[in-house]
Amino acid sequence: MTLSPLPALAQEVDLSWLMEAHYAASSTTAEGVTGDFDLSAEDWVWTLDFANGASLDTSFVEQRSSAWKPSDGEVWAGAVLEVEEDPGELENGNTLCGAEEASFIVFTPVDEAQIGAALQIAVFSGETPPENIEDPSLCGTYIYEIR
Repeated sequence: MTLSPLPALAQEVDLSWLMEAHYAASSTTAEGVTGDFDLSAEDWVWTLDFANGASLDTSFVEQRSSAWKPSDGEVWAGAVLEVEEDPGELENGNTLCGAEEASFIVFTPVDEAQIGAALQIAVFSGETPPENIEDPSLCGTYIYEIR
């Protein structure tokens, strides 16, 4: 599979690290909640097609570099996206945000010791876009390997 970067919205936004591709669940949380997913994009709408057949459409809000990785004060690039509609049950009867509905996700390229370059997805349930991983509306983080 050839990886291709997603389209650029404006010159100051660089999401070249965010690829249309198959992402394999590599954290325990990702394996138990979402499973693998495929990411595609069209006109700044990103779609995640999960292993169980559910889909999640999101729209670009902003690019923000911040402390997005739990237990890590380092600044990471992040793409903040608004969730169009929570996908409901995914793997094993689990949802992205537990009892809450997902309202924002943040894609962050991270470097994981065991798998190297990876994609982290942080999920939030708040009414406003999150500032960083310490946002009180954080309800889950998931790690994926690009395949």
